[in-house]
Amino acid sequence: MPKHTFVAAVCLMMAACASPKVDEAANLLDADSLKAHVSASQIARIEDGRLTGSHVIVYQNGKEVLNECYGLKGVDCGSPLCGGEVFRIASMTKPVTALALLIEHDRGHLDINDNLSDYLPEFARMSVALRDSSGSLVRDRNGLTVSGDPAVNPIKLYQLVSHTSGVGEVTPPGDAISRYTLDSAVAFLATRPLDFEPGTAQAYSTGAFDVAARVVEKVSGLEFEEYLKKNIFDKLGMTNTTFEPSEDQWGRMVAMHGRTPEGANCDVAKIPGCVFESFPAAYHAAGAALASTAEDYIKFAQMFLDGGRSADGKKVISEKTLALYSQPVVDDTVMPGIIKWGLGVRVVTGEGYVLPEGTFGWSGAYGTHFWIDPVNNIAAVHMKNSAYDGGAGSQTGNEFEVDVMRSFAAPAEP
Repeated sequence: MPKHTFVAAVCLMMAACASPKVDEAANLLDADSLKAHVSASQIARIEDGRLTGSHVIVYQNGKEVLNECYGLKGVDCGSPLCGGEVFRIASMTKPVTALALLIEHDRGHLDINDNLSDYLPEFARMSVALRDSSGSLVRDRNGLTVSGDPAVNPIKLYQLVSHTSGVGEVTPPGDAISRYTLDSAVAFLATRPLDFEPGTAQAYSTGAFDVAARVVEKVSGLEFEEYLKKNIFDKLGMTNTTFEPSEDQWGRMVAMHGRTPEGANCDVAKIPGCVFESFPAAYHAAGAALASTAEDYIKFAQMFLDGGRSADGKKVISEKTLALYSQPVVDDTVMPGIIKWGLGVRVVTGEGYVLPEGTFGWSGAYGTHFWIDPVNNIAAVHMKNSAYDGGAGSQTGNEFEVDVMRSFAAPAEP
């Protein structure tokens, strides 16, 4: 993608004016219809083995329309979900990190258009990885990418949270990941070639969010989890969202659902003390490692419809800066189709998708899913933990979107 196109995209973001607080939607969800549709889908997935249990919450106009638990905490424990369970939210950590970066932009401590090297000088002289004749990244015997030419473009801060920086993943050789922290992960990434020239392509990156989190630490003087707690979680009342679950929270963690080779449901063993894969809890991986509850995450989602404030009026971020969050950063030359990357979220940019244009949200590798629909003033969260059927293509997540959108009340007779 030509460099000037990204400059234009950023100008569009910065020119976005504050939108007024969303008025109550005239197109109201029918609570009975919504419950019936969602329940039918969730129960069907439990019966066909795609789901062990889930917690679903939908708000419209700031009011709870649906709050239901389905199934069990795990195959082996057999206890029903009843609310308050803790889920591994994986990549639904990314929107939280992007918000932290934008809060610091809002406070004037950084500008999301700044060069990353202004804050982390170790990223000033990067190279771009070699690619073979088929366009694939060339790797050494340890599986690490091989350096090619020096990068021409500097990495911009906003590119870190829009998958356009070229920063790759934290994949050190051997079992070193088990000893990683946010600092050592970022130090590793600074030594690795970029996957592509910054601002010229897009490729999904969890590691880039670690770099964004390190910038937040640098300008705020706070460790990243402390920063999130003070500036987001405490203000929103998110008391069960953390990188390092307490003993009580570990006790409420749902099991990871899987299938045996024979097709039977089972619980997948997870590494003790690790929220995400083999990352130690002390590695506050800013793109993947938060644990949370449905009750907590709906507060985060609703904040976007409440103008950057909590339900009781605490300011998290200004409405003007919050508007940048869901502005598309890429165009059709980089990301064809109506789904585009914003800052930490994907954005619906046209008609033809089940959710209306302007809707934004994200998903996690273990099947968690959420979105904000400003057109209908809806915030929705679906929590499950599964070793398969996760990410943006999750069947349960996609069905949840359909179930909500077909549950509007019939319009009143004129």
